[in-house]
Amino acid sequence: MNPVLAVAAALVVLGLGIRLLYISSAEPRQRMLQAYSEQVGLALVPEIVPELSRRIYRRERAGIFGSVAGLVVGMAALVGMDGGESLWNGLVAGLAITLGSTIALIINDSRSAFAPVPEAPRLARSQSPRLPDYVTPLDRAFSLSLLALATFGYIAVLAVIAINPERVFDAVLVRSILGPAGLLLALAAVTSLLTWAAANALLGRGQPAGTYVELAWSDAFRSTTLRSLVGIPGIIAAVSTCVLFLSLSNAIRVPAPGSFGEMLVNSFTIVGPVLVVVLMGWSITSLRNRSTTHYLRRLWPETAVELDRRRHAHGPFRGDQPGEDHRTKTPA
Repeated sequence: MNPVLAVAAALVVLGLGIRLLYISSAEPRQRMLQAYSEQVGLALVPEIVPELSRRIYRRERAGIFGSVAGLVVGMAALVGMDGGESLWNGLVAGLAITLGSTIALIINDSRSAFAPVPEAPRLARSQSPRLPDYVTPLDRAFSLSLLALATFGYIAVLAVIAINPERVFDAVLVRSILGPAGLLLALAAVTSLLTWAAANALLGRGQPAGTYVELAWSDAFRSTTLRSLVGIPGIIAAVSTCVLFLSLSNAIRVPAPGSFGEMLVNSFTIVGPVLVVVLMGWSITSLRNRSTTHYLRRLWPETAVELDRRRHAHGPFRGDQPGEDHRTKTPA
């Protein structure tokens, strides 16, 4: 294992541990809640602040534990595939951390949806919201694009190995190249179906709420969960692509200068991961400004209009409180 990567992993774990201790006090929780309030565009109502604060803390804690678990699994996978000296190990480990954190957050957020519901008067919608009410088309396209990119890369490598120009792969164990990446790609494909089923199961659950404010906050949390859920196949596909590049680079260890093998290693170990990073960066940047309040624009349009007006005026954020005059498109 590359000692630099091992030290970096230890520092990440240490930082996550410090973060966990930091958020255990009340003041950091309040700041996290305020930041989430600004992110989703809803005001903090005193009556529900304690419950919101507990829920935000549980989400943050789950994300930290998930990140550590993802890092452990990622490092173990790198050791198992003997990829300790690759320059792109950090990217693989980072994607593993992201995947672990995302899965942990989804599990944490879904617990409340499937918890027993007490008998109490509640609001009812005449029509249940659907996935497009919570997740933007770009969110879904991002994940599918990464899956398509990983599939295309895998097929391209299969074709190159089959052609085997300059007998590059004669002394290479092809299974070591295609095996790990192929398993991850298959997992990404299966996960795309599982996440679709999980999203429908979550959407089929009710949202017990006695006020419009509670219902709007429920929509906010559900939107966050569903956006994370649809992104999982893309994250696994990105990991598959990086593992494919890493395995190919390690298999052709010392290609002859100017040979096809050298061109192959350079193209797959530089251009491929850079393309993945660019695609992910572009998608994240494009989603940053409006996707977190997409659910407001679909389900609470009056609140979204007021939020835009205040943000354009550059005034202090106070959020808005959906009520009788801020009906959803599926009113109670």
